[in-house]
Amino acid sequence: MKKKKILLISLLSAVAVIAVCVAVLLNLKARITLNGVSIEDYTIVYSADDTDYSERAAKYLQSEIEERTGNKLKLCLDSEEPSGEYEIVVGETSRPISQRLDADCEGLQFAILTEEKQIALEGDYFIIAAAAYYFVDTYAPEKGGDFELSLGTKVLDPIVKEAENFILLIGDGMGEYQTRMFEYFTNTADYSDGEDIFYGSLLPYRGTARTQSLTGVTDSAAAGTALSCGYKTENKIIGQLPDGTVLTSITELALSRGMGAGVMSTEVWKGATPSTFSSHTSNRDNSTEIREDQAYFEDTLGGIVECDFNNYDIEGIAEMESKIRATLDALDDKDGFFMMFEEAYIDKYCAQCDLWKTFDALVRFNQAIAVFMEYAFYNPETMVIITADHETGGLTPTDDGLIDYTTSEHTSADVPVFAYGKGAECFDGVNMENIQIPKTIAKFMGVSDFGDDSEQGPLN
Repeated sequence: MKKKKILLISLLSAVAVIAVCVAVLLNLKARITLNGVSIEDYTIVYSADDTDYSERAAKYLQSEIEERTGNKLKLCLDSEEPSGEYEIVVGETSRPISQRLDADCEGLQFAILTEEKQIALEGDYFIIAAAAYYFVDTYAPEKGGDFELSLGTKVLDPIVKEAENFILLIGDGMGEYQTRMFEYFTNTADYSDGEDIFYGSLLPYRGTARTQSLTGVTDSAAAGTALSCGYKTENKIIGQLPDGTVLTSITELALSRGMGAGVMSTEVWKGATPSTFSSHTSNRDNSTEIREDQAYFEDTLGGIVECDFNNYDIEGIAEMESKIRATLDALDDKDGFFMMFEEAYIDKYCAQCDLWKTFDALVRFNQAIAVFMEYAFYNPETMVIITADHETGGLTPTDDGLIDYTTSEHTSADVPVFAYGKGAECFDGVNMENIQIPKTIAKFMGVSDFGDDSEQGPLN
């Protein structure tokens, strides 16, 4: 009996020792020093008066550094007194180092200024996310390390990695001069970032796409089918050929490969563009068939359809941004994904020849682009492509240096294509058929025979 008690005590002691060892191992922190100073000695500082992007970047730094290395840094506002000697300053703040960081950045570039006791990260609006990811990826690896940061300012490009996520953003009716409206109008919308540039123009690669359908000047159904299925078809047809052949969409291709797929639009669910990415029917007015197909797309195939945000006040824009982030979070759990987002009201207001409302729609599209680009910077295995299904209104410069409409109809004008991500340079400088966009995305997914093989093939 005594031996049994001794054995039991020994076993319990061994278990206790193992438990302590496991606890110690789980709490081990990766040793990281920045110019000889432990990373844990730094406080992350941001300003409540700066953009929400900076606040999210500061919180991203804190959570990612802790998750990767076990080191939890303090987080504080610039209105608070310094809690230590060493700081990582994020975005525009009242700290003097923010005023000293005056780098000449272009496009999507960001800057890092390193001084003896402070490091400042700066990037316009959503670009601060690229700076935050760069810092974490470079100076907070899981294995730890001792890093020597050269004093002074560095201007850097965002990190990009092999594409696994593909985001296609469509401005319905958006031609070249719609994207240039920021040059002609002063943006006074209180829900915007105060931008004076179309965010797509910041992306590093730029091409153009031809939009004609088999009918001639395209409608949104045929153009959406070209962008979703890689085939030209006739106007009014959704996801099919004129002979009734049902086509595979890029969303269905993604789902068949175990990826996620999402469809979002400011249009209602039966709108032509979201329908082409989630249904198949001979006529865009067949709303019953469209809804049945979308139910199958969601309930059986596992896709996401989220439509109908048409509110231009602060709460409405915030709701749209929140829904985009929620959809991205849902897709983030998948093994890569494809997502389409459409801003539908550029087309609607161009058809009304209303410049100011068209500009409002462009501003809202800009806000959506910012959310998607912020995601792409935090998830650098993401490719983003921005284009249009067609141009509406024949927007053109006038003799008095402004712009105006020449029609209220769709036109055959080529539309811009902006691209970002590893491999996206294949779009640069190319005048392509619109069907080549989904065919190129499919090839990045590993499928080289997607879409119409009798037309021009993928670009990459």
